[in-house]
Amino acid sequence: MKNEIVVPPYVVELQNGQCQVTLAGDLTAATIPDLQPALRKALNQGASEMVFDLPNAVMLDSSGIGILIATANSVARRGGKIRVTNVSDDILRLLQMMRLVDRLNATGRPRQESHRG
Repeated sequence: MKNEIVVPPYVVELQNGQCQVTLAGDLTAATIPDLQPALRKALNQGASEMVFDLPNAVMLDSSGIGILIATANSVARRGGKIRVTNVSDDILRLLQMMRLVDRLNATGRPRQESHRG
């Protein structure tokens, strides 16, 4: 018998108007079909701030960028905002080249301090 641990690709938590979307991996076309209805549900339940936390993401494709922009547009219509946090350096550079950092309120991952002994 095989023991498998299944990790969901994301977790969506809604509290006090803030929706926190924490991704276990990348934000790509493979993630979008399941994620999109969860985002729609959060918006319908009154989310005015959407926070996408990408602590393990190393890839963001055009579908991922599309869902971030669509979500930003949806919350902006309600007077809310989007934030994309813990973005890898490569993804942050991509968002900078596309001039999306300000629009998505994107921030990089905290820097690890080097420990010298």
